[in-house]
Amino acid sequence: MENIFRPLQRIIMLQAIERDAGRSLSNEMLQRLLKEHGQNCGIGEINEQVNWLEGRGYVKARRLEGSALVVVEILRPGIEVANGLVRAEGIEPPPEE
Repeated sequence: MENIFRPLQRIIMLQAIERDAGRSLSNEMLQRLLKEHGQNCGIGEINEQVNWLEGRGYVKARRLEGSALVVVEILRPGIEVANGLVRAEGIEPPPEE
């Protein structure tokens, strides 16, 4: 059974990456961001989420050789979901602002 918080975690991640000036964040930064939102996740869980988002074309992950660091860049479909322009199954819609 899938964790009920994953759709929320995915929108938080997409919005954070989209708001970054370089439109990319590391898996460690995403982990810190989720913790600030009350979502405590291990780095393995973060990497699973990144893989899930990458597998659906929302982000591109660059794995640094010889390191556990993963740099995640948002792609156009991910930007559209982060901004609430389109809805995606498995990702919570962004909160109304």
